[in-house]
Formats: sequence, structure tokens, C-alpha cells
Amino acid sequence: MVTCYIVSNEEFSGKSTICAGLGLILKDQGYNINFIKPVGTHPKRVKDTIIDGDAEFMCEVLGTCEVLEYYSPVILTPELYTKVLKEEIPNFMKKIVEVHKKAVGDMDLTLMEGARTINDGLALGVSVPQICKKIFPKIILVAKYRWGMVDEILYIKQQLEDYFSGVIINMIPRDEIEYIEENLIPYLNKKDIPVFGTVIENKLLSSISVRDLAMNLNGQVLCAHDDVDELVEAFMVGAMGQEKALRFFRRVANKAVITGGDRADIQLAALETSTKCLILTGGFQPSAIVLGRAEELGVPMVLVPYDTLTTVEKTEKIVGHLRIHEAQKVARLKEILTEQVTIDEIKKSIGI
Repeated sequence: MVTCYIVSNEEFSGKSTICAGLGLILKDQGYNINFIKPVGTHPKRVKDTIIDGDAEFMCEVLGTCEVLEYYSPVILTPELYTKVLKEEIPNFMKKIVEVHKKAVGDMDLTLMEGARTINDGLALGVSVPQICKKIFPKIILVAKYRWGMVDEILYIKQQLEDYFSGVIINMIPRDEIEYIEENLIPYLNKKDIPVFGTVIENKLLSSISVRDLAMNLNGQVLCAHDDVDELVEAFMVGAMGQEKALRFFRRVANKAVITGGDRADIQLAALETSTKCLILTGGFQPSAIVLGRAEELGVPMVLVPYDTLTTVEKTEKIVGHLRIHEAQKVARLKEILTEQVTIDEIKKSIGI
């Protein structure tokens, strides 16, 4: 009855993705797995209940949770922190320990997903180091690659001490992998920090469906409704002349083009290239000619209630927090982790 706690050095590091992939691989190997997220940081209202969006996703992917709100016992919200500031602090740790005890049961492995960082929930007494002292899990750090990350890895190992099992370096640009293998990994090994995997950036995993994109942008799909499950891998903004736009759009495949709803020239240029959807800003309805061409090509046009700059900003936030529930993503995720993460070394380290 092992507990493996997947934590990260920052928000949107790919922690949920790694947690889901690892869980799916181990389930395929015959292990009985349960899941909890002790401290939720992405509150979502379902009827009269506040749940954690990541916990909902993990339960959906792993098929583990019957009563969703039970599997994320503490949800960090502004209202909760206001109570803390007024020193109205319930015993959150007791709640987490009780939920963990029930989740473990007779399972081979309980996967726990951390909050945004190891320090979230500190004021409530439920940060990762505080939880470790009550539950005694094995920690795997998912560290999003960037220059200088070695300091964060060393700091987190220092904070988590004997609970720390190792690190998976995630979202690595392909041209940085040689540097990591020749410099970073040997250094970490000298510091007694096992590196369980180096996961290279993948366009498919960082993509988003047209359906999810429209929903998150409060957009209205105007045509090609049968194609909203297509995946968008890149975004481009169209604000130039038609001839230049055509050359510009040909550079990138499987993209969404963000442009004003009144720019028929840009929209037609985008439709002549590999475009998965058009995001129309400014509240302008497209012309019937463009709408008909998009329907013919199977390219959804999504009308959003924002100007172009606001739409770009919102899109960047959405893409920073993606889900992998699309079947093709889940299948590819398992392949990637099997190839780029040493599953057997993780199993040995956490004791299963």
C-alpha cells in the first residue's frame, strides 16, 4: 500500500499529465490504483458543490473516483483564505489524513497530485512538506524545463528530505535535450537526485480541441459543428494584407487563426492553408461567402465576445492549462512516457 505524491516546481508544469500517464501505465500492468488530490487549486462548481477541476479530470481518466468531492478534500479559494486571515482555521490536515486512509484501502498504489507548488496551503497547515509528515509518501517532482531550474530542484529536495524519490524533467525543447543529458543529469546524479525521465515537448499533448477552445473563450461555433473535436496545435494572429497573410499562414499546420470577424480577406487566406478553426473577434459576424467556404472545408468558425488582444491573452492562459482527455492524446501520452520515462526505476524507488 504505497502512496506516490506527484508535485511540481510551478503551475502548468505538466504534473496532471504525468500523473495520468503513470497511472494508466501501471493500471495496464495490473496494479490496483486509487487517486486523491489533497489540496485543490482549480475550483469548479458542479451544482452546489465546489470540486477541483484537475481531480475531476484525473478521476475521469483513471476511472477511480465514485464521489468526486471526496477525492479533493481541501479546495483553496479566496473565501477560504479570508477565513484563515481571520484565524478561523479548521483542522484541514485531519480531513486529508482521513481521506487518504480511506483511499489507500487495499490498493497497490495511491497516486496523489500536488497543488501548484509545494508551498501552496502553507497558511492552512497543508503544504506538501506538512502533508508528508502525516502521510509519509514517496515524492516525484515534475519539473518544467527552463534555464536555472537546478536551483529549484535542489531546494525542493532539501525541503522534502527523505520523502524525495527523484525528478521527471518535462516539456523540454528538442534542441535542449543534449545539454540536459551531458550536463544537468550528471550533476543531479552527483547530488543523489535520480532523474526518472526527460520528456520532450510534444505538439499533440499541448494541443486543444476546437470544442474546448470555444467553451473556454465563451465562443459560439457558427459552422462545421461536426469538426469541433479537431485538435489545434498552434495559434496565429491575422492582421495583415491577404497576400502576405497567405504566405504567413502556410508556415504553420493544424493552427487556429485569430482575426477580426470583419476581415474576410484574412479568413479566406487562412482557409486556403492547414487551419483547424477561425476565431473571430470584435463581435462581427462573418460574411455568408466565408461561412459557406468554411462549412465546405470543415473548418469551424468561432465567434468570441472579445477584441483580438483580449482573445490572444485568454488563449495563452487556456493553452497553459490543458487537458488530455481526448482519446488520441491519452494513447500518445502512454507511448511517450513508456519511451521517455524509466517506469521500472520509478516502481523500484516507490516500492511497488
